[in-house]
Parts: sequence; structure tokens; C-alpha cells
Amino acid sequence: MPLPFVKRGPLDSSSRPTEDTLRLVALVGLTALAVGLWFARATLAGPRFVFLWWNLFLAWVPWAVSVTMRHARRGWVFWPLALAWLAFFPNAPYLLTDLVHLKDRPPVPMWFDVLFLATFAWAGCLVGWDSLWRVHRELTARLGRRLAAGAITASVVLCGLGVFLGRFERLNSWELVTDPLQVALTAGQALLEPKALVFSLAFSGVVGAGYLFTRPGAPAASET
Repeated sequence: MPLPFVKRGPLDSSSRPTEDTLRLVALVGLTALAVGLWFARATLAGPRFVFLWWNLFLAWVPWAVSVTMRHARRGWVFWPLALAWLAFFPNAPYLLTDLVHLKDRPPVPMWFDVLFLATFAWAGCLVGWDSLWRVHRELTARLGRRLAAGAITASVVLCGLGVFLGRFERLNSWELVTDPLQVALTAGQALLEPKALVFSLAFSGVVGAGYLFTRPGAPAASET
């Protein structure tokens, strides 16, 4: 059975391009601020927190995939991209957990490290929420509002579990491809622990609440 070709109605050129552009400018600006604070800190006390560069890069990966999904008209292209997005999506809010590295490190003032780590965390969260919105918009065009809302809810819940596996089990998104069986076994074992359930659900709540607060509006289904 041939896969359906998704047809779209015309974009609202009077509002959407401007809105998307402003959101992108805000994301790039916050990312630049985070990088600038890293260089300022490196000047004060030498290069530390180099891992934040990699974590911030990984936070942008699902955003880039979500933008690509916008141009995937055929289902055999769109759905693999959606799975790739889901695999990398936890990397964006994961930056919030890097706050565990906050402690007094003279000669750098504590207030600076609070601002420094919080900026990276905020950049990761906002990039993640923006990519979640873009995926929500695309799923609504293909599945309708209800199914899209269910898929987004499931994505947020899986995001909480993904962050737990990344922070405490030290798994990464690549292992879903290189060693999927081990990831499944580790996730299954982790879910038997109350700590994993509490963390995953609580973190999902944070991600979900942030998304509801920051999304620009309810996605409108495109004409088919």
C-alpha cells in the first residue's frame, strides 16, 4: 500500500515566519550568551566544564531534526526522522541536570557559576521546547489534534526516562542504534526502582509544564 503524500494549506505569511524567526533569534542569542559565559569563566579559572559544549551541541540536534521534518512530505522519510528526534530529544532538557556540578570553586564567584550553569540549562530547555512544538505541529498535520497530543504526551514521559538513563545509567542516544537490547534491559531494570520512577515522572512534569507555558499556541491541523 503506497504511503500517503501529505498536502498542506498555505502558510500564514503574515505571522508564522516572523514568529519562527523571533524564536530562532532568541534561541541563538541565549546559546551565544551561554558560550560567552563559558569563555569568561575559562579566562578566570582555566577551561572547565568542557562537556557543556558537547551537551549543548546535542541539545540542538533534535531541533535540527524537527526543522528537517517540516520538509519531509513522504511518510517513509518523516517517520524515521520522528524516531530520530525522539531518540535525541532528552539531550535538550538534560542540560538542566548539569546543575549538579554547581559548587564553590574559587576564584570564580558562586553567583557567576549559578548564572553560568543556569544559562546552559535554560538554553537546553528552550531549544528542546521549541523542537517539541515543531514536532507537535507536524504530527497535528498528519494525525489530527488528539493523536498528536497523545504522541507528544508519550514523548514527554519517555523524555523523563531518557534523562534518567543518561544521568544515572550513563547511556546516550547513540546506544539506541548501536546496542538497543542493552538500552531496553537497562531501562527495564531501572523502572523497577522507585528512584527511577519518581525522577522520570517528576522530570516529565517539568518538561511538560514548561512546554505548555512556552508554546506559542495550539497547533492547527493542515488541510489534507
